[in-house]
Amino acid sequence: MTDTADNVLAEILNLLEYEVEKKDLSAYRYALAGLAPTEGSQAILKRTGGSMDSKAFAEKFPDAAKKARTASELLEAAKKQDGGAESKAKKAIICPSILSADFARLASECSRMVDLGADFLHVDVMDGHFVPNLTIGAPVVKSLRKHTKSVLDCHLMVSNPEQWIPDFNKAGADTFCFHLEAVSDPLKVIKAIKQNGMKPGIALKPDTPVSKVFPYCEHLHHVLVMTVEPGFGGQKFMWWTMPKVAGICARFPSVNIQVDGGVKTHTIHACSKAGANMIVSGSGIFGVEDPGKAMEIMKTSVCSQGAA
Repeated sequence: MTDTADNVLAEILNLLEYEVEKKDLSAYRYALAGLAPTEGSQAILKRTGGSMDSKAFAEKFPDAAKKARTASELLEAAKKQDGGAESKAKKAIICPSILSADFARLASECSRMVDLGADFLHVDVMDGHFVPNLTIGAPVVKSLRKHTKSVLDCHLMVSNPEQWIPDFNKAGADTFCFHLEAVSDPLKVIKAIKQNGMKPGIALKPDTPVSKVFPYCEHLHHVLVMTVEPGFGGQKFMWWTMPKVAGICARFPSVNIQVDGGVKTHTIHACSKAGANMIVSGSGIFGVEDPGKAMEIMKTSVCSQGAA
């Protein structure tokens, strides 16, 4: 039976497939931000397999497709409601995830990415506890720091991120992004990161309500919206997380918004339209024949949606 959850998902897809003009970006993001999936939506997503195709969704839920507002209708409604804060030009930042690199020659792989156009090098740190996988830590960052002047953008998927702040500072990390779900006092952690000379970020799992990060956005270098479940590889891009990106952008137009998970050349446009300007991609860059071209496509997409 069709319910509001079906309609919300259909409307998100309608917006994601809409080619928005730059002059309408603020209203577009305001409209998208108002379409956050409900718990009912999550159950429906399991039944659809997460298809990003509105046609396939409409075949499974024809009533929802008929009742859902079109992108044009959603945009006009947003304009009448004053459409949110004006979009600000932010730098397009492409961040290849070194977790997809050949670790036997990590330094040269990183140098290759920088030469091909990478802005940051993204370092995924997993502890085997907060997420089931175990990856790398401060010693690898310290070794890598000797071979690159690039920004080392560290995303800690760990249970007690505060304890690792001094180690990552000494190792040469430039940013330190921790999960909101892993701490009880985010402001305390943010303060410690800044005191250790790094730029703070907060990451959100796909199911964490975006409103939970709003009290901290003005203190952050960036917010990372996970577009897959952290710690698991090979997942599809979760398009229904885009309202979270738009929600941050509509309320905090100056904060950097990072996306990570399933981001490739065929999913980047959804991210850039929603307001993401820091793009993390692993296999979408390291795993393609022409990584430089992939990064160029991603940067061009972000710049086309108002970034510098």
